[in-house]
Amino acid sequence: MERIVLEVDDMVAKAWKAASSKKKKEISIAVEAQVCKQLMKDSTEDYIQFLEELREKMAQRGLTQEILDEILKDE
Repeated sequence: MERIVLEVDDMVAKAWKAASSKKKKEISIAVEAQVCKQLMKDSTEDYIQFLEELREKMAQRGLTQEILDEILKDE
């Protein structure tokens, strides 16, 4: 896993700092999925592979498909 830096406005940064670890993980998952979707939108095969790998990682960390669906639904 690698880190990237995203610029956000001050209000978002403050809310992030105040958020719980659980909420930050949920948001990170949703952001990663959206970034991947945008960057790989021309390659369906790569995007599907990414989603499968993400599903496996999240299952190992205790996040079920239902929780992931709920996170993405909020988008």
